Amino acid sequence: MNRQRSAGFSLVELMIAMVLALVVIGAVITLVMSMMRANNQTIASTRLTQELRATAALIEADLRRSGGVVDPLTSATSNGGQPDTTLATINTATAGCIQYSYANAEGGNFHSIFRSGNAIYMKTSATQANANCTAGSSDPALSSRQVNITGLTFTRTGRRIDVTLTGSLANAGRWVNEAGITRTYTQSVFVRSVAGT
Repeated sequence: MNRQRSAGFSLVELMIAMVLALVVIGAVITLVMSMMRANNQTIASTRLTQELRATAALIEADLRRSGGVVDPLTSATSNGGQPDTTLATINTATAGCIQYSYANAEGGNFHSIFRSGNAIYMKTSATQANANCTAGSSDPALSSRQVNITGLTFTRTGRRIDVTLTGSLANAGRWVNEAGITRTYTQSVFVRSVAGT
């Protein structure tokens, strides 16, 4: 009796097909993981840039008011025809800190913005001496706890002040080392006053 040969794959052919399939699946998984990692890194970079931009916007909103007075005409003529420059001082002599003032400011006319540790703080006071560049327990942080601020500089050219923030994300992500991503963001602020140091 003749036996018919059964149709199909031999064991060797099946093993080769399985190895090839595993190689293709492995390559696809590697590609997908690489794309997910790149996407997460892009999202983390964008988040960091947005956090730095938001902090710079808070600094700009207050700093833009420096030198402002309630009644400019009265202020200009109050000192025998000379402008009153009490509130027009902008001081960037201390690295990573700016001291300035404006009339009717909440918390006092004199302000300072500075970096302490990994955060940006604002100090307000009724006196210029107390608006120093050291953080106190009641000074509000302007930067998010999600970001470590590693650098803050103020570069003044006339009425323009360039605020440059450098930072990194504070936490490590699941797919990408978010703490290893750093960005620098610069915001130009045009102030009312041109007096001061």
